[in-house]
Amino acid sequence: MAKSEHKRGFLALTLALFALLALQIAGAFNGINEWMNSILPPGGPLTSAFTETASFALTAVYIILFLLRDVKDRGKLSRFPLELTAGIAVSMVIVALLKVLIGVPRPGEARVHWSFFEAIKNVGYFAFPSGHTTRASVLAYFLAKRWKRLWPLWWAWALGIGLSRLFLHVHWFSDVLFALFLAPWTGLFVELTENRWLPLYGAFVRKLKLEVLDVE
Repeated sequence: MAKSEHKRGFLALTLALFALLALQIAGAFNGINEWMNSILPPGGPLTSAFTETASFALTAVYIILFLLRDVKDRGKLSRFPLELTAGIAVSMVIVALLKVLIGVPRPGEARVHWSFFEAIKNVGYFAFPSGHTTRASVLAYFLAKRWKRLWPLWWAWALGIGLSRLFLHVHWFSDVLFALFLAPWTGLFVELTENRWLPLYGAFVRKLKLEVLDVE
């Protein structure tokens, strides 16, 4: 994808995210959220096991394995694991901030009125947006670039994670929808700002004499 196409895609996703955020704050999703939560059957143990494939802990394991594979095969890192790591980090910061600032309780939970710092400590209480879906979709975005022929598999997994969150009744429809747009936005953001943060990263690892973590 040419840089101009990246920028157009980034702008379109930015507008879409602002629109979805405005609709969320205005309560426009309340009806469909309640309806979907009421009609979906509860997920069982298999659904719970599947959704955990996008847990924070397993995502960290995936990243470490990609880093180790690069070091073993190349002696240095390729851009793929570094971009993936940056994408996960950026997206998780955004997810945490939105959870705290929007303050949407999960299905079956009451709305609370905590201070900002209390909300930060209990960020998992909040629903919007879905962290599991965001992580899975960020992974799908970068995996689809690395192994292009398998892109339907990666995105089917990410969509499945989003659906699992709904079947487990721990998220609303709008939580998952926003996450599916946030992930590619994050991927494009990482790529479009690479010329700024990548040299800083390179200088940092060289200063620490960790050339094995430098990028080819």
